[in-house]
Amino acid sequence: MNKYLKYTLIFHLSFLIIRILYVIYRDIDLSTEEAQYWLWSKHLDLSYYSKPPVIAYLNFISTSILSDTEIAVRINAIIIGFLLAIITFFFTKYLFKDEKLAFFSSLFIYFIPAYDIASIIFLTDTPLALFWGLTTYFFYKAFNENKKRDWILTGIFAGLGFLSKYSMVLFLPGALIFIFIFKREIFKEKWFYISLFIAFLFTLPVIYWNIANDFVTFKHVGKLAGVEEKSFSLKHVGDYILGQIGINSVFLFPFFIFAIFKALKNWKNPTNFYLVINPLIIFFLFLIISLKKNVEPNWPAFGYYSLYILTASYIYNNIKQKLYYFLPLFLSGLSILILFYTPILDYIPPLNKLLPPEKDPTKRLVGWEKLGENIKNISKNKEKYFIFSDSYHISSELAFYTKDWKNVYCIRVDRRMNQFDLWEGISKYENKGYYGIYVADHPITDKVKNAFEDIEYSYIYSVKYRGKFVKDYYIYILKNFKHLEEDPITSY
Repeated sequence: MNKYLKYTLIFHLSFLIIRILYVIYRDIDLSTEEAQYWLWSKHLDLSYYSKPPVIAYLNFISTSILSDTEIAVRINAIIIGFLLAIITFFFTKYLFKDEKLAFFSSLFIYFIPAYDIASIIFLTDTPLALFWGLTTYFFYKAFNENKKRDWILTGIFAGLGFLSKYSMVLFLPGALIFIFIFKREIFKEKWFYISLFIAFLFTLPVIYWNIANDFVTFKHVGKLAGVEEKSFSLKHVGDYILGQIGINSVFLFPFFIFAIFKALKNWKNPTNFYLVINPLIIFFLFLIISLKKNVEPNWPAFGYYSLYILTASYIYNNIKQKLYYFLPLFLSGLSILILFYTPILDYIPPLNKLLPPEKDPTKRLVGWEKLGENIKNISKNKEKYFIFSDSYHISSELAFYTKDWKNVYCIRVDRRMNQFDLWEGISKYENKGYYGIYVADHPITDKVKNAFEDIEYSYIYSVKYRGKFVKDYYIYILKNFKHLEEDPITSY
């Protein structure tokens, strides 16, 4: 084993252990999306309402080994973060034939907030990032060497990426443009088409599932992409751009811009063009979507992978001459450390005003375990009961933290369709003397209240974080469920 590969493995294995300890000892709960994807693993299927199935399968494997715990869910993100760093080393080495640069490149991604978050919080973006990175690597190898093995692996990884998140299809336009400009003879190569066919095979389970379920995924994704929106507006564009700066580090953003301009200036170099084409396509595609609707900052993050390598190479080649490059790296690393433990801000008076508890994004990751304990204590005294909410966020968290997932539901009242609508509902409990334990972030509506004989009692559970109030949850114990007329499905 050569020196820099050894350094790479030691460093990233050390960080893998640090991340495991962080998840075990940091006092934050699963995010609502993590809880939802965990719940999917209790209902294994070929696909799901909003996403393909890989995340559910990975959760099923990890929780089967480690039981239904936070570390069992997040170990997937931690391992994938480790693998992505190792892939970055090998891909950079292949690109630039420089092991020292490859080592630096694998370290550089730690200074990117999007990477660090995806290496702790287990969302669909995490496996997508892994398979996007692998596809980016092996497609470039296949492009250069035209080996059967590389084309097959490209197809497999692209297919697995699709089964992680549908955004994987966005790899294809950049790849086709790259081939068209630099090596059109590949369009005559049979293994290129075999690679496409292999990737297509992975889409069949999702297509079959959608045929059986009224194409709800297509309707949902179309809604997210703003297909129904007829007008354009600039109101979300600013938030989109600021979000992209934030997830990629405000301190490093100038380097990304400079690396892009340098690559475009020398676009006839295939490596430069390849590393920049997909990041640009992804950025501008979601910019167009932001003209119609709000775009979450993490949505385009997967597409910037090759830009991170390009930027790392630029910094590496200049850092010896310009030592002040260390300052933005240091500030970016420091900001990420603070992001992962924001309570430290409360001990630094000038800084606590920068991110008060009310604006702290981690406030959404607290209070769920204690809320679950509250509901467990209530249900102990009820022989016949079910737990429900009108929010899949709340229902998913209660399913995880009560460990009573078989008795947790999400009613369709004043909301769009979600995965719960494809599972069994609460109608089976009608007129059988069941109690309903209702949890919401708003007072009970007449529609829900009238579905029961009476409210036995209710109270408000208040969540505090960093010593400040952040949210109220309304809890109702409802007596003798009769019937609830749920809303028709009109929005996806």
